[in-house]
Amino acid sequence: MWNGIRAMVFIPNLHSLKSVQNGILKERLISSWLYSKPYSCKNVRSFGTEQRNIGIMAHIDAGKTTTTERMLYYSGYIKNMGDIDAGTTVMDYLPTEIERGITIQCAAISFNWHKTKINLIDTPGHVDFTMEVERSLRVLDGAVAIFDASRGVEAQSRTVWRQADRYKVPKIAFINKMDKHGANFTASVKSMQEKLNANTLLLQIPVYNDGVFNGVIDLVEMEKLEWDMPETHSNHTGRKYMKHRLKSSEAEWEMCIAARSSLIEQLSEVYDDVAMTWLEGEHEGDASALPAAQIREWIRRGVLDQAIIPVLCGSSLKNVGVQPLLDAVVNYLPNPSDVQHDFMKYYGDSLCAMAFKVLHHKRHGPLIFVRVYSGRIKSGMSIYNPNKSCSEKISRLLDVYADEYKETTTIEAGGIGIICGFKETVTGDTLVSSKESFEIATSKLSSSNIKANDTQKDITTVVLAAVPVPEPVFFCSIAVNTITQEQELAHALAIICREDPSIRVQTDEDGSVTLSGMGKLHMEVITKRIKDEFKIDAYVSPIQVAYREIPTLNAREKGEYNRTILGKDHHVDIDISIEPSEELVPISNVSDIVHRRTEVSHAAAIGIVQACQQGVILGYPLVGAKIRLHSVHASKACPPALVTAAALLYTREVLHHAACHLVEPVMSVEVTTTEDTLHKIIAELNKRHATTHDITAQGTTKFVLAEAPVAEMKGFASTLRSATSGNADLALEIAGYRPVTEERLHKIKFELSGATSTHY
Repeated sequence: MWNGIRAMVFIPNLHSLKSVQNGILKERLISSWLYSKPYSCKNVRSFGTEQRNIGIMAHIDAGKTTTTERMLYYSGYIKNMGDIDAGTTVMDYLPTEIERGITIQCAAISFNWHKTKINLIDTPGHVDFTMEVERSLRVLDGAVAIFDASRGVEAQSRTVWRQADRYKVPKIAFINKMDKHGANFTASVKSMQEKLNANTLLLQIPVYNDGVFNGVIDLVEMEKLEWDMPETHSNHTGRKYMKHRLKSSEAEWEMCIAARSSLIEQLSEVYDDVAMTWLEGEHEGDASALPAAQIREWIRRGVLDQAIIPVLCGSSLKNVGVQPLLDAVVNYLPNPSDVQHDFMKYYGDSLCAMAFKVLHHKRHGPLIFVRVYSGRIKSGMSIYNPNKSCSEKISRLLDVYADEYKETTTIEAGGIGIICGFKETVTGDTLVSSKESFEIATSKLSSSNIKANDTQKDITTVVLAAVPVPEPVFFCSIAVNTITQEQELAHALAIICREDPSIRVQTDEDGSVTLSGMGKLHMEVITKRIKDEFKIDAYVSPIQVAYREIPTLNAREKGEYNRTILGKDHHVDIDISIEPSEELVPISNVSDIVHRRTEVSHAAAIGIVQACQQGVILGYPLVGAKIRLHSVHASKACPPALVTAAALLYTREVLHHAACHLVEPVMSVEVTTTEDTLHKIIAELNKRHATTHDITAQGTTKFVLAEAPVAEMKGFASTLRSATSGNADLALEIAGYRPVTEERLHKIKFELSGATSTHY
């Protein structure tokens, strides 16, 4: 049945070998008679026993979980492929994930692909759960970035790409959903080049049969891979596909040789020795004669150096192109031994690991997910935590398989696993074999600094950098009716905060509890978990926007605070200053104010922190400020509470003189639509005080890029669906804080007075 197929492929411009490099491909319809034999998914290359620690990252609905499900199926880990709509996928196992059909929590799993162990983490694509992606990429060695072929680079695609760049994670790209109406391989690659500044390297060309995507041409191996596409999708698993090596007599040959030549030329521009081999070696510019193994070696080198981004394509939903993607993971992404971090040289063969995630399990208790960089972890050993200055004993070690766990005895260097029995360790903590080992590493650092005359490196060089935690932008109040429930709520919130560092809990003096998070969905998931998982009958207020206050001027206040208590006079002399800072972080710790503590300075710092929790405009926390306690003196036997009260009073005074402004969280808005609905969308964005930055086109599709206050985006998705009859897509991303205009400030004050609702 595979004879007589007419195929349509994307053909590079034969007049310019640079066309593939520049992402400018021409579509031509060609006909060819394909003669090939059935081919099952056996990998063509074996690396022996190796390992890959990879993450799957993308914008929401680009196909991350579906791709992961196919990987597990083709590797033999599962017998049947799950379905997101049916809630049967391996990686999305939480009730909320099944209910909503999206990934909320990073899920890890290990499987083998032809003698290579792959530790894979499937990450969320929703903007509210960016923290989950951040802490996963922190410990991974490579990443597969997935893009929707009909959309190219989207808002969250850019975010996760930047996160991967921050941790210098090598990447390969997979253009997914090539079967979808409006899929455009060329435009998707071009969007990567323009929006991500990616040096893309095309390894495949898509193949179409009667207008239906059904395969790829592998430019490295010079082979055509085609999948049977039966009318009944349930009968097509994609496990077997047709493969044959292209011959010079075939119609595609000339086009593929031109594309292969362009691929090699692009590698030549990166490496001089590649150019020498290509132009002056025994093959002398003959792309057909250059061995595939040599090209693979060059590509792998380019990926490890993060000089190129190999691009593959397929359709995970239709089971096309996933096996070549797995081959690319093994062929091009790094083995743990290929990645050397600066801190590793101070530990040598001694243990150095990082806790990157904490999860509470009903049976196993706290599960500490760790990445081992050097040495090994054994069950039953004690490990020192430099961040907490304590040692903890391991009760059990586990290998993770999504929501299932298997006991193991050792986690080797480069491995990812779970530690049970730790009570103090949290996300971002460094773990070493002993306190002595940490002191030796610190000593080596000091010696290297002396030899290099480098005073910049400090102890943090041998303690792994923690994952940065963004400021929350939404909050709600949560309350219970009884003292017993208060204790249960405190326990539940302690567990949730340990698991998710982006969740903040604040308890006021009157006992009221405020919960803050990264987005509306994030907050809904947390509050639902409190009610359903912890069985707490809690009242949760409507979710509101977390405004903040910032100083705009330098100010300083000196004063004397006098009080008479029980007939005895007490006085406090205090000197406080404030100046604006670019870092929009709250002042929440006493250590932010004073470094050398005395009883008096500590009491004063408490008052300063309390004053900063409620600003002078609308009572929102202060951010973007540097506060300095120049001096504080108290009379003999002055109560610490009086010092705290004086510091609170004069901090509020200095805030009044610092001309504080209200700032609000804003979102980057990206709307995908058509020409006929563009004007409606622009009008709606203008109504919501949005600033439109750019309008671009990709064929008949229009992309609107704007920035709008979070508070104004309430109901925008529903309005967008109504205005466009469902023919528009919306992507949102938190973009930071911006000053509130005078007009908006009056509106916010009016809303907060209760005249109109600001709830979400």
